[in-house]
Amino acid sequence: MEKTILEVKSLTKRFDTLVAVDNISFCVKEGEIVGLLGPNGAGKTTTLSMILGTIAPTAGTIVVFGLDFFTHREEILQSMNYSSAYIKAPWRLKVWEHLYVFARLYQLDNLEKKINQVLTSFNLKHYRNTLAGDLSSGNMARLNLAKAFINNPRLVLLDEPTSSLDPDIADRVRQFIKESRRKFNTTLLITSHNMAEIEELCDRVIFMNRGKIIAEDTPEELAKKMEKTRVRLMMRDGQKRTVAFCQEQRLSVSVSDRYVVIEMREQDVAKVLNGLAARGVDYSEITIDKPTLEDFFIGEARHAD
Repeated sequence: MEKTILEVKSLTKRFDTLVAVDNISFCVKEGEIVGLLGPNGAGKTTTLSMILGTIAPTAGTIVVFGLDFFTHREEILQSMNYSSAYIKAPWRLKVWEHLYVFARLYQLDNLEKKINQVLTSFNLKHYRNTLAGDLSSGNMARLNLAKAFINNPRLVLLDEPTSSLDPDIADRVRQFIKESRRKFNTTLLITSHNMAEIEELCDRVIFMNRGKIIAEDTPEELAKKMEKTRVRLMMRDGQKRTVAFCQEQRLSVSVSDRYVVIEMREQDVAKVLNGLAARGVDYSEITIDKPTLEDFFIGEARHAD
């Protein structure tokens, strides 16, 4: 049976009258990559901060590696780590010095070897002697990620890990995350607004809004809940008849030059195409796009507002 690496129960955080996190409970199994999603202000970063111990919860419990976080904090943090794209390193430290400090904090052996490994993994060797204050936002994000993996942690919390990164570097980071899970069975809890990234990386998604968990499932199953499929047609003849048919059927339809896009349930696609054929509609190209996690994200955010 898979071990539970992280378990939170009835976790709550209040700031005066604001309830930032409202009585949430969830667990993460060993080796899982779980996405913690939601719009801005949903409570994601506050949740990570409580799990990391930088913010004290108002109520609830946090158990990591089977240990109560508040009575075994030092032992737990030795095997955890964290990264956020929005953290700035001390600007007068060089890149290698920044990593050296954290390697010493984690009491690692073979410091030089370990530092070189993470510099290589995150494509930072060229910046080894660069002052942190001279790094671009993307390179700063990479430095924070290098720090987060320097101690081969069992549990990593990542807050927007690829924000500000160029696409090729972001892809390198995602590959490193997958490799870390494969080699070391690393467990990760990730926040991100990049839905494609979440679909690629995560085994499961926890969706928060206004401090509460409102959905939890695999990315694929959450996407299916939208029941929305887009059919895109390049028209040869019958654009007006297509629009009229969709309006009669109360289907969402939009037109752009020669293209018509119709939204419907997946099970209605054949019926709609047959209806268009009966009206003599002629199209040269068809694309059918199933719902995505981004559709679910947008739909839930709008519903909550």
